[in-house]
Amino acid sequence: MQRREFNRALLGGCLGITAGEALAQGGGKKRVLVITQAAGFRHSSIPVAAQTVQVLGNHTGKWEVVGEAGTPEEVAQAVTADRLKGIHLVFFANTTGNLNFTPEGKKAFYDWMEAGGAYAGVHSAGDTFHGDGAYLTLVGGEFQTHGPQRKVTIYNQSVRHPACAHIGASFEIFDEIYEFKNWERSRVHVLLTMKKHPQRDETGDFPVAWTKRYGKGRMFYTSLGHREDVYENPLYLEHLKGGIVWALGMAPGDDRVNNPLI
Repeated sequence: MQRREFNRALLGGCLGITAGEALAQGGGKKRVLVITQAAGFRHSSIPVAAQTVQVLGNHTGKWEVVGEAGTPEEVAQAVTADRLKGIHLVFFANTTGNLNFTPEGKKAFYDWMEAGGAYAGVHSAGDTFHGDGAYLTLVGGEFQTHGPQRKVTIYNQSVRHPACAHIGASFEIFDEIYEFKNWERSRVHVLLTMKKHPQRDETGDFPVAWTKRYGKGRMFYTSLGHREDVYENPLYLEHLKGGIVWALGMAPGDDRVNNPLI
């Protein structure tokens, strides 16, 4: 999908927000930094993921993207104590590998989160900073493997959370489906899960999206978003919008850890 067509699709009503409503909501926008560096595998959906955040912010009137860091040099320059002072949320748009945070920038980032910053990440944001205990503590799990892209049934685990309130009990989606390691339901608030993983001949609790607190900060992660066409799905757009709004503290939502499996 070309960028102009993508904008038209969103402006055409996927989100159920009119231009007038967006303008009416427009005061006091939050400021978002989008990170698109891929130090490992580079997803072709990175530009669409980054633009989606911008368009969702424009539509809701709740935030604006004020910067995008895609090269190692840009990341090092963007993630500093001084630069983060003007940022409310950092969005990891299908990042991979060890991003180019300087030692000072890494400390600044986690201090900023602890003090009330907001993080949101899609898909391979979970395949980022492997072996880094601080990032694992922030996100609450890390990518282990995936199989062929498949259609799966996903179940809503948090019907009163803004990232899930529109979904209903379950939905189907075609995407690249992750398996995770170092993940425990007891440490996060689960938003979406599967009862059966396409790579496993067993039933269980297979996470798809979750939130957690980090000091005074908030973290939202969804493993969906490998494919470009996922960003055309109104269900996914509402899921992403609701997660970002919650992470920014602009909408209430149940975030108790270890919420029971539904």
